Amino acid sequence: MKLKERLIVEGFDVVDILVIDEENNNTTISDVSLTKVNDLEYKLYLQPESVEYKLNEEYPHFIAKQEDDEGELKDVKGYILEW
Repeated sequence: MKLKERLIVEGFDVVDILVIDEENNNTTISDVSLTKVNDLEYKLYLQPESVEYKLNEEYPHFIAKQEDDEGELKDVKGYILEW
């Protein structure tokens, strides 16, 4: 199941996603309307086959490989923030 569908099944609708890489650099993607976005993995530069879900944790998140500007893969955690 893709990230978008998995988040919708878990009851999320509009979220912010805090992405933290292995060097503790972070980026927040705000106001992601899951019903309007087509391919969330593509939007976040994630390798779809690498996404591991931790959505039932106290702080729901996913772990994945993300492609950086040079095309290198790095490990990231994406925390789901819902307001």
